[in-house]
Amino acid sequence: MSELVAGLVLASALLHLTWNLLVRHEPGSLKFVWYLTLAGGLLATVAALALGFSPDFHRVWPWLSGTIIAHAFYFSGLAHAYKEGDLGDIYPATRGGGILGTVLLAGLLLQQPIPLVTLCGILVVALAVMVPAFRARWTLSRMSWTLLVMASIAVYSTTDSHGVHLLSPIPYIACQFLGTAVVLTPWALKDRTVVRVHVAAGAGLMSMISYLLILYAYQRTAAAPVLALRQIGIALSPWMGWLFLRERMRRDALWISIAIAIGAALIVMG
Repeated sequence: MSELVAGLVLASALLHLTWNLLVRHEPGSLKFVWYLTLAGGLLATVAALALGFSPDFHRVWPWLSGTIIAHAFYFSGLAHAYKEGDLGDIYPATRGGGILGTVLLAGLLLQQPIPLVTLCGILVVALAVMVPAFRARWTLSRMSWTLLVMASIAVYSTTDSHGVHLLSPIPYIACQFLGTAVVLTPWALKDRTVVRVHVAAGAGLMSMISYLLILYAYQRTAAAPVLALRQIGIALSPWMGWLFLRERMRRDALWISIAIAIGAALIVMG
């Protein structure tokens, strides 16, 4: 992996971790996600217009449609999964499983080659991320929603890694965020959760920029290494929570962090 791509992904991971820490105590509702995607989409649209992009959607619309639908399934599935179980069990399972799914789907659909050293790093990261999920108690319903989220991650990661070769990342992400907001609108209108709009909008800006960096990385390398390297944020998350939010540190956090760091190093060297 080139230094540029590694830098883009690590910057994205840090930005993603930052906005997640800032909204840690906000309600994780579909209404919050709706405001987030709407704000991010509108800001990206303004940027695309200001920079004079004149996108041609003729070839990219199937891929945009795919990522919008996959993101809608991702957010709705995640909301249902969190109602069934703990965040600490479900989130690691979805992220690790999403990495493994992306390796398979991008390899089969897009024939994206992955060097052996990089593949080993991806597998180390995916398994390390999933460690907390191995101890969880899984019901059929919880497992079903979690698998849906895993599949959604694999689909939108694979779709986006190809879509940004057909359309510049800024108009691409504008369509992606706005389209996801439109699809989520019926559920958001039914959601009675009280949301601080300015917080959701700020999170939308940071989320959009964070994923925009990933799209630029996708233009330069395969999807799976990018997705796996971005999980370095999971290694840093418990330490940042302990340092800034005085959150309790899990006993296995150190070993998981070390394993993710080793996997990340293999990915960068590959």
